[in-house]
Amino acid sequence: MKPLGPAALPLSLLYALGAGLFRLGYESGILERKSFKIPVLSVGNIEVGGAGKTPLVLSLCRYLLALGKRPGIVSRGYGRRDPSRDLFVCRGQGALVSPEESGDEAALYAMRHPEIPVVVARDRRRGVAMMEGLCEIVLLDDGFQSLEVRPAASLVFLPAFLAERPPGLSDLLPAGPLREPAGSLSRATHWVMTSAGDPDRDRKREERVRHHLLEILTPEDLRPILFQRFLLSEVRDLSGDRICRPEELSGRRVAVVAGIANPERVEGSLRSLGAEVVGMLALPDHVSCTPPVLSRIGLFAGQMKGQGATLLLTTEKDRVKWRNSPAGDLPVGVLKGEAELMEKEKWEELLSALLGGVRN
Repeated sequence: MKPLGPAALPLSLLYALGAGLFRLGYESGILERKSFKIPVLSVGNIEVGGAGKTPLVLSLCRYLLALGKRPGIVSRGYGRRDPSRDLFVCRGQGALVSPEESGDEAALYAMRHPEIPVVVARDRRRGVAMMEGLCEIVLLDDGFQSLEVRPAASLVFLPAFLAERPPGLSDLLPAGPLREPAGSLSRATHWVMTSAGDPDRDRKREERVRHHLLEILTPEDLRPILFQRFLLSEVRDLSGDRICRPEELSGRRVAVVAGIANPERVEGSLRSLGAEVVGMLALPDHVSCTPPVLSRIGLFAGQMKGQGATLLLTTEKDRVKWRNSPAGDLPVGVLKGEAELMEKEKWEELLSALLGGVRN
């Protein structure tokens, strides 16, 4: 949803009241919040749009697997054909259903880590319950607003604007980008910020964020901040074979197709590598790759070739939905992205505390 701006402030006030009543229902016990014996780590966001949750979940899975632990992922399955169904996307031996049935993010999880279980469920309580006996820790994808589950730990991405100013009513939907009032950040156990790649800059930004949040929170409500950053790791073709390292895109003229919440992040990453982005086709997040959509991509590819592009790039999340290469004269490259965990000792402390409660 695109923010409507100051004209929508009266609606944001009503939205704030509704969000408050919704939270009160769970906090008062009228609505059930369920705890589980298996540790649940929620990864969420307070803003609409993409903050980097999917790469972070993938990175946490990779880290846990390296420790010899078996994670599982529970997702809502946005964009899937029948959102009312609770189903296994993967039981640890590869995908069981199509991307249309699972949604693109869950399909990507199953593609990247076919050895771990993945469930999509509208009610996350049922999703976590389906995981019992199959894994040692559950990662709850986009789980910050899923109040029906009481996670053992909750990560939430901090909005970038908090480094510049405190939050206000104008930042709340539909006027602004926040899904709920910024005061709800205290519900998390840890906050996540995207690193600028410079520890000194990160510390200064962290100080400004804490200063601005103290205008609405008490010192006791402030949480530890964990840093991560998004990196492009390689470029593959549609069959999965490697084309090049990201740095080899420097000086190349490329075009981009992205059906994600924040396509500008991909474009910015490519430009930082020295690639010349001659055009971008931004599709709606979770869009289905129907024949008309593929035709639109093919037409775009032809136009971009005419402007000198030598490669059509897309994201892994888009790739899982492409049954066939879109018609067009440009070769297709799939961008593989990673979340790099900064100051790993802080991440290790969090995960060690969660895994310490695992019943083997």
